[in-house]
Amino acid sequence: MTAMRGCRRTPPVAFEETHAREVPGEPWRREPVLGPVKRAVHAALRRLPVGFAPRLARALAPLVQHLQRRRIYARRLVWTLARLHPDAPLAAAELAAAVRRWWRQAGAVMAEYATVERLRAAGRLEVDDPHGTLAGLPADAPVIFACVHLGPFELCFETVLNTFGREAVGTWQPEPSPAANRILHEMRARYGLYVFPPGQRSARHLHRLVVGDGFDAILFVDEVRERQVHLPAFGRPLPERGNASVAIKLALKTGAPVVPIHVLRSGVARYRLYVGAPLDFRREGVPESATMAGIAALDRHFEPVVRHNLDQWYMLKELRLPDFDPAKV
Repeated sequence: MTAMRGCRRTPPVAFEETHAREVPGEPWRREPVLGPVKRAVHAALRRLPVGFAPRLARALAPLVQHLQRRRIYARRLVWTLARLHPDAPLAAAELAAAVRRWWRQAGAVMAEYATVERLRAAGRLEVDDPHGTLAGLPADAPVIFACVHLGPFELCFETVLNTFGREAVGTWQPEPSPAANRILHEMRARYGLYVFPPGQRSARHLHRLVVGDGFDAILFVDEVRERQVHLPAFGRPLPERGNASVAIKLALKTGAPVVPIHVLRSGVARYRLYVGAPLDFRREGVPESATMAGIAALDRHFEPVVRHNLDQWYMLKELRLPDFDPAKV
């Protein structure tokens, strides 16, 4: 499928560096009841067939949607989906159906953390590489994989490592829940993923491992920063900071190709990872201009992909477009 790197190296960094830092003394972070429940449910789902977790989440999604329906984020989600949908304006029934699909997808993503490591062996994951990108990737030089939070997005990490056989590191955004963060930490330790939480130390690790040691990078360019998703831009100014900027700057420093990938759910407990052609953008000239050219290329690739799969885009709830007025929704 792609050029393998032989005996895969382990990043020369303590794995604890990938753990989210917990702030002691904050009562809301202790999760005296919910924390153990989350861990128990996750442990149970790991022992059940891979199809059980998403089906359970889909069954519970209507209840969660009903309980959250008055929250501002839930109302904003409906407004945003109606505004961005490629077939807008939608009839009321069509919009309601799309919103229901989003809630089922979001719930399934959380449940599927218990199955990520087993999907490949269970034959539930397919790779779609129409451009033959994987066959042309360098075996002894870094690649920058750019991703968005579509479908069970953790599969981007797992597939690059264990299906493509790449040596890769990246970044991640910790959850508010310490229990959820510990679940993710333990899961990633099992399948061999080094991804670092936000911070200057993590930025130094990423730079040294990619620029200095030649590891690949896996970066989600639709991350939340300053309470907002900045990419895809959907007509807003392109972001000058964030993961998109980091991805392009790493590519410029190393000469690495920027390969866009994303996951979509193709059925209940069935998934397809899509590999795009390496992005074509102007790398010469002033570094700032080259960086913005790369960010624009990321936006051109991912905006239509996200727009046509809004019901599978986990970050839809974090997108804050102008003109939303909660008093009118």
